[in-house]
Amino acid sequence: MKITFRILALTTLFFIGFANVNAQRGNWDSSPEERAEKQTTTMTEKLSLSAKQAEKVKEINLKYANKMKEARAANTDGDWSAMRETMGKLRQEQDAELKTVLTKEQAETWTKFQEEQRSQRGPRDGKGKKGEPKDKKS
Repeated sequence: MKITFRILALTTLFFIGFANVNAQRGNWDSSPEERAEKQTTTMTEKLSLSAKQAEKVKEINLKYANKMKEARAANTDGDWSAMRETMGKLRQEQDAELKTVLTKEQAETWTKFQEEQRSQRGPRDGKGKKGEPKDKKS
């Protein structure tokens, strides 16, 4: 009986740990289509997009989700600084393209939402971990 209970307890702990690791990954394992769909759904809910806007927004989100996937795949040498710069440029391009579809009020609401999301993530230490940013020596 004790052995059965221990096996059950260890199995439960294993699955809880596995679920926690997967939850921390976020969208990293998602396909570009899944990422675009998720972002479009969020935008539709937060911005009350019309059906026509949602369709165009989804196209834009898919276009940039594919570009970001390509950028991640091209980063074979692990140069995270260069990748961060590339991703930043892609996000700026995406935001500019999205603003052509959104009303002024929707664009302002979306920008505010993105800023809130970034502030909730907290600072990073340059290695993808929360903490104080590393001092850059010139």
